[in-house]
Amino acid sequence: MLTFEKFTGINNVLPSDRLGPSELARATNVDAGLTGELRRRAGYAIVQEGCHKNLFDAGAFMLATCEGDLVAIHGETRTTIYMGLGSDRVWYCALPDGRVAFSNGLICGLTDGVTWCTWGVPTPPSVGALTEVAGDLFPGEYRWQITYVRASDGREGAPAFSLPVTLSEGGIFLSGLPAEAGYKINVYLSLHNGGEAYLLGSTESGLFSFTGKNDELVQPCRTAFMSPAPAGRCLTVWRNRVLVAHDNVLYASLPNNVEVFDERRDFKQFIDPITLVVPVDDGIYVGTTKDLAFLSGSQFDSLVYRKVLDGPVVLGSGVPVRGELVKQGDGAGQGSAMICIADGILLAGFNGGGVLRMTEGRYRATASEVHAHFRMRDGTPQYVAIPQ
Repeated sequence: MLTFEKFTGINNVLPSDRLGPSELARATNVDAGLTGELRRRAGYAIVQEGCHKNLFDAGAFMLATCEGDLVAIHGETRTTIYMGLGSDRVWYCALPDGRVAFSNGLICGLTDGVTWCTWGVPTPPSVGALTEVAGDLFPGEYRWQITYVRASDGREGAPAFSLPVTLSEGGIFLSGLPAEAGYKINVYLSLHNGGEAYLLGSTESGLFSFTGKNDELVQPCRTAFMSPAPAGRCLTVWRNRVLVAHDNVLYASLPNNVEVFDERRDFKQFIDPITLVVPVDDGIYVGTTKDLAFLSGSQFDSLVYRKVLDGPVVLGSGVPVRGELVKQGDGAGQGSAMICIADGILLAGFNGGGVLRMTEGRYRATASEVHAHFRMRDGTPQYVAIPQ
């Protein structure tokens, strides 16, 4: 049996015949303590049968995918949330209101562990057809637009716009509106000969008519050019916004409104695909397939970009940690921090954009994608990264 007086860590950089008496090139199913002691890793107990992937601890429940379905696990019971989500990786984010956002890059949504809804109100796929009827509108050119309003919470989505039409009889009759269960349709009309659109009324069917006067148009559409959340990855919450990475673009929701995005202005574009998004107290770390950057600031519009490391950042490796749990020289960090795998090494990032190459010269990681987690086990901080 191999024993150590004191274990100083894994070293896969040096050849195995050059390792010191307290080093190993590899260790399986063991935990290392703060003073270098090794002990057998704890076992496990089966909670539910079946292949469960994409686990996420939401506090009151656990989310996972099982046989392609997104399920919520409450103790020994299981609730199917979204059937047919697929077997691809699912990204999660716990929201301030207790719900959890999920996305696999193609499909996204929100769940409370019992039901699910779309992440943001969808934009109508069409606007129906207009027939002129007699009414009191001024003759001229108009455009109409429609939005969905979710019945459960009254949240309104972005509008779909018609092409310009010329009205001469003063009234409109809309047919073929895309009615959808769980939503009503708000109908808006632009000002005479163009301009902002104002509310005409609502319908829960595919039909709507208006024969009133122009001065009845008083409530503007407040969701023009907005959009629901993009189906992306690396989801996180930062200063009452949700951040979502989609390819090489980082999007931010509106402040205090996690279901509405203004993709025209609230985005940051990078050169390479984004693989990490982790906020700290005074900024955001963003990793890509080529480098690691720190965006300093407290307002999304005025974040300042600074590259802090050359080298690829492993997809899924970024996790937030408390700074005092990460050794920094003879002391420890302060405030919030993050740990990731970048340029093949385990790296810590602190407030202000300072980074520490923790495994430089001792350990190099070869994975291109991981599921990462930071935990405390018997008083010992552990960074766990499972290659995918």
